[in-house]
Amino acid sequence: MALFDGRTAVITGGSSGIGKAFAEFLADEGAHVALVARNAERLAVVADALRKRHGGAWRVVAISADVRDPGSVERMARQVRETLGSVDIVINSAGLGIWKTVADMTPDEWGEVLDTSLTGTFLVTRAFIGEMVERGSGHVINLSSVAGKLGFATGSAYCAAKWGVLGFTRALAAEVRPHGVRVDALCPGTTDTPFKNSPAASAVRLDVADVIAAARYVMTLPRQVRVDDVVIYPQ
Repeated sequence: MALFDGRTAVITGGSSGIGKAFAEFLADEGAHVALVARNAERLAVVADALRKRHGGAWRVVAISADVRDPGSVERMARQVRETLGSVDIVINSAGLGIWKTVADMTPDEWGEVLDTSLTGTFLVTRAFIGEMVERGSGHVINLSSVAGKLGFATGSAYCAAKWGVLGFTRALAAEVRPHGVRVDALCPGTTDTPFKNSPAASAVRLDVADVIAAARYVMTLPRQVRVDDVVIYPQ
């Protein structure tokens, strides 16, 4: 039996990189999948590939939405419920990096990075966490980064956003743990994806499969076991 048979997962940033890898992993393990990203064309390509890979009662839906916009997130959540039903797993993978010194970064650029990585994580989680608490089960995984642990030049906005994701994750975990809901953060190092990495990025990169292996470990821990966050470095 597959790990997530009959469950429904929402994955932001699902059109490429780590989000796309999560979609493939969860679909392979039996979960129905809602792919969320701004680029509708790239989402459609990923969704079509998943449909060709799976069949029968398995379902996938691609939803173009902006995680920075509360109205867009609400519409996305409504569409997920109408097409796939209640949600068991949320993967917050949408993120953005703008690599500038503090002196050179504009307030709009700062806001764009924080709104995508941090506010987007809050809005998407908020859209589904209530039903998880009510049901007494569910799992939220937030993609932070090694940048959420270490600061580096030109990374002020990205580091601030990813540190914020860690703080949000730990606070939310404390809120919902008594209700049977898990909340975890993954902190990958430089990963081989289309994401525009910072000038400080390591030349040695993780494969997305390494990140998914860490996620699989976290998602299969016994119910009574928890971790604060998982940091994943390339060798």
